[in-house]
Amino acid sequence: MKFIPIYLIFIPIVTAMFVYVLHKRYFNYIIFLSQLMITYFSIKYYMFYNGFINRHVLVLGGWNEIISITLRNDQLSISFIFLSIFIWWSVIIYSWEKRKTDFKFLFFLLFLEGTFLGFIQTNDIFNMFVLIEITTIISTILIIYKKDGYSVRAGLYYLLFNSVGMIFYLIGLIFIYVVTGTLNMDIISEKINYLGENSVVILSYIFIMAAIGVKSAFFPVYNWLPKAHGAAPASISALLSGLLVKSGVYAFIRFNQVYNINLLYDLFFILGFITAISGIIFALSQKDIKQILAFHTISQIGIILMGISSMSGKAYMGGIMHIFNHSMFKSLLFMGAGYIINVYGTRRVTEIRGVFKNMPLVSIFMIIGMLSITGAPFFNGFVSKTVIKYGLKPNTIKTIMLYIINLGTSISFIKMSQIFFGEFKVQKIRSYNNEVAMLILSMMCIILGNFYIPLTKGFFGVDFSFVKVVSLMNWLNYIIALGIGYLIYKWIIEKDYNIMKKIRHLNISFGTTNFMLVVFIFIMIIWSYV
Repeated sequence: MKFIPIYLIFIPIVTAMFVYVLHKRYFNYIIFLSQLMITYFSIKYYMFYNGFINRHVLVLGGWNEIISITLRNDQLSISFIFLSIFIWWSVIIYSWEKRKTDFKFLFFLLFLEGTFLGFIQTNDIFNMFVLIEITTIISTILIIYKKDGYSVRAGLYYLLFNSVGMIFYLIGLIFIYVVTGTLNMDIISEKINYLGENSVVILSYIFIMAAIGVKSAFFPVYNWLPKAHGAAPASISALLSGLLVKSGVYAFIRFNQVYNINLLYDLFFILGFITAISGIIFALSQKDIKQILAFHTISQIGIILMGISSMSGKAYMGGIMHIFNHSMFKSLLFMGAGYIINVYGTRRVTEIRGVFKNMPLVSIFMIIGMLSITGAPFFNGFVSKTVIKYGLKPNTIKTIMLYIINLGTSISFIKMSQIFFGEFKVQKIRSYNNEVAMLILSMMCIILGNFYIPLTKGFFGVDFSFVKVVSLMNWLNYIIALGIGYLIYKWIIEKDYNIMKKIRHLNISFGTTNFMLVVFIFIMIIWSYV
C-alpha cells in the first residue's frame, strides 16, 4: 500500500513507453487500462489513509530523510492527484477519435501525466525543479505538435521564458541549501522556523516566487500563456489551462507552507487583482475565441491568487476550491471552442454564428461553462467565488475589487455569447468522443456547484454550508451583474473599436518580457525590505 505513490508515477510512464515502442493501433487501448489502474490505486490510497488527516511520507532508497528522495502526500496533494487523473481522463476521451493511432501523441500525453503526478508528490525542491522542467519540455512538444509557424513560435517562446524563470528557481534553491544543508521541504521548513527572517532565506523565497510567478502566469510575467494556449491543439489547450498552469499555483502554496514568510502576502493580493483585470481587458479586445479563453485563464489565476495569497481562512479555501472549479469549466470551454473551430473553420467570434441551431448539445455544454465561469448560482464557479467573497468581506475595498473582476468576466462572456445566435449553415459534424468528454466536465460543473458540502468536507475537512445556492439575493446579484455587463459592452466596448484594436495588437517582445521578470523580482525585494 505504501508504494502506491510510486505506482501512480510509473504506470503512465511505462505505458507511454510501451505505446511508443510497439506503436500498434489496437495496443494503444492499453492507455485506458493504465488510467483505470491509477484511478483504482488513488482511490484505494485515499481510503486507506482516511483522507490524509495526517500526511504520508515515503522515503526511498533506505537513506536518511535529509539526503534521500522522498514523496509526501496530504489532503492537498491527494486532491490534486484526483483532479489530474480526472482531467487526463477527459482529455484522452476528447482526443481519442483523432489521436487513437497517433502513438507519438499518446506517448507524450501519458509521459506528461506520470511526470505531473510525480511533481505533485515530491517533497524535494531539486526533484521539483527537475519534474517542472520535464513537464515544460513535454508541454512544449505538445504545443508545437501541429508544426505550423505560429505554434512553433508560441511553443519556443513558452519553453525559453519558462526556462529563464527556472534559472531564478535554481538560484533560490542554492541560497536555501547553503543555510539549511538540505533539499527536503519538511526539514527546510523546520530550519527556517529556527533561523527566523534571515536575509538569505528571504532572497531565496523571492527568487523561487519569481519562477513560480512565471509558471503560474502572474502579472507581469504571463505573456507566454495566451501565445501557448492559443497555438496548442484544443485538447492540449484544455490540459494546459485546466491543469498544467496550476502546477505553479500548487508550488506557490507548497513553498509558502515551507517558508512561512508573510512579507509578500499583500503584494500577491495586489498582483492577483492586476493579473485578473489585465487578463479581462486583453480578453475583451480579442476576436479569436481561443485567445479570449486564454486571457480568461489569466484572469481566473488572478482570482485564485487573491484567495490563496492569505494562506489561511475562508479566502484561502475559496482560492483552493477555485483551482478545481476553474479546471472543470475552463477545460470544458476550450474543448467546446476546439469543436466549434473544427466545424466552422474559423476562430473569429465575429464570424461564428448560429452555433445553438447547428450544434445544440455542444452549445448547452458551452453555456454551462460560461455560467460557471461567470459565477451563476447552481454552478461550481459561484461556490468558490462566494467563499472568496466571504473571506474578503471584512475588507470593503477588497470585496469591491472582486466584484469588479466578476463584472469584467460577465462582460467578456456576453461578447462571446454572440456565437450562439444568428444564421450560418455548416456541415453537421458529430464527434461522440468530444461530446462525451464535454458531458463529463459539464456534469462536474453542476455537481461541484450543488454537492460541494460533502466533497469539501471529505477532501479538506472544511464546512462550506454558509454558501447558500438557493437564494433569491444571489440570483438577483447575478442578474444585475449581467445587466450592467451587457450595457457596458453595448455602450462602451463595442464603440471603442480603435482602443480595443490597439490593445489586441499590442505585442510584448521576448526581451521586454524578461525585463518585466527582473522588475518583478526587484518589486518583491523592495516590498520585503521597505
